[in-house]
Amino acid sequence: MQNTNSDHIWQTYKATGNPELRQELTLQYLGLVKYVVRKMIKNYPPAIEEKDLYHIGTLGLVEALERFNLEYGIKFETYAIPRIKGSIIDELRKLDWIPRSLRSKTNMYKEKTVELEQKFGGSFTDAEVSHGLGINEDDLNSWKKEMNGLNMLSLDKPVDESNSQNLYDMIEVEDDSYVENNIEEEEMRKILLEAIKQLPEKTRLAITLYYYEKLTFKEIGQLLNVSESRISQIHSETMAKLKKTITKMIYA
Repeated sequence: MQNTNSDHIWQTYKATGNPELRQELTLQYLGLVKYVVRKMIKNYPPAIEEKDLYHIGTLGLVEALERFNLEYGIKFETYAIPRIKGSIIDELRKLDWIPRSLRSKTNMYKEKTVELEQKFGGSFTDAEVSHGLGINEDDLNSWKKEMNGLNMLSLDKPVDESNSQNLYDMIEVEDDSYVENNIEEEEMRKILLEAIKQLPEKTRLAITLYYYEKLTFKEIGQLLNVSESRISQIHSETMAKLKKTITKMIYA
């Protein structure tokens, strides 16, 4: 997962919680914050300053360091980048930074696209949108860039989506009584972690964020730059694979 020296630092930090080691790890991974901020800043209006995002992202990095579990079986970088990005999105949402002018543009754009959808049956061009709004296509592209930043903050949790269950509660094996009588919760957790380690890295991260970090499908999709429906599909496929894998482990 990491190099040998880094492995030793991680293991010692997780065993002791030594603040000096946390500081060392923070400095080691600050480049991840810069990477995330430079990608995100392109999608936000000029009113959002890079140094502010960098500060928020650093707090997200520290949180990721504290919450990262070496047993997840993924690289820290893979785990931390979505967490850093998520911390920035959450903080901006709390600050309600969205300018009134951007809200106005968003409403105008939505109204015009709905109008064109009704007029043309759902098929229209950017040229038709810009003409309807009385602006040129370059201005429309600028609007869309600003609105993309706004959309990143629209991460409302579905009412019916609950993350309160444990991962092993979602995986039924053929003989539940065997599991109840012979496998303690901690042992089942170890079996699950071993099974998760066999998954592709991106899938591992999605499952980790959902069950261990309590993010929704929509939030995970935003963080990993895939659709919510794709995350749902990954989840369903992974549950089926884990069921087979865990059953083999239990009855081996």
